[in-house]
Amino acid sequence: MLSDSLNLTVMPNAQFFLSYPKFKLAILALLTLNIGIYAAVDTMTTAVDALVWVILLVMFELETVKAAPFNETTLHAVRNVLIVVIALVFGSYVRDNEWLDVVNSLLWFALIVLLELEVRWRSLVVRHRQVFWLMTVAVFVGLIGMVVAWLMQSAWLDAYDALLWIAAFGVIEVDIFHFLKLTRD
Repeated sequence: MLSDSLNLTVMPNAQFFLSYPKFKLAILALLTLNIGIYAAVDTMTTAVDALVWVILLVMFELETVKAAPFNETTLHAVRNVLIVVIALVFGSYVRDNEWLDVVNSLLWFALIVLLELEVRWRSLVVRHRQVFWLMTVAVFVGLIGMVVAWLMQSAWLDAYDALLWIAAFGVIEVDIFHFLKLTRD
């Protein structure tokens, strides 16, 4: 009896991880490793920044696969706390004149806003599809430009981290659009 209840509670999670694409797990593992690397060789601010964005990424992913371990109210509360921390980190980048980090953060904020618009105000995006597409392309070009800027500064970890985040976001964004297509069908 106890083993049956354990199988019901543990096995769905195990089955989820076994069926979860390995490249997503690899990206998540690399992003998690970056948190430790930033904590060891950079500032605590960059480590906290990396940690908060990884948590936010995991939350977005859990929403897309409908596997969130908590209810919507808790999800919003956690997201609000993460946004406050992100704002504080952004403020510290401004205070410390970390202008590459400031520009990078602004580009990621813009991308999140564009994604939220696509998800929450679909009719607005459909009416202005070309403008929305151009803005998305401009943000991604800016993010790739950040990789180039960090490479020019010999900031190898930042360049690598930025490329990894672009890949991670692309994977999540593809899943969100797949999820939206399924719900419309």
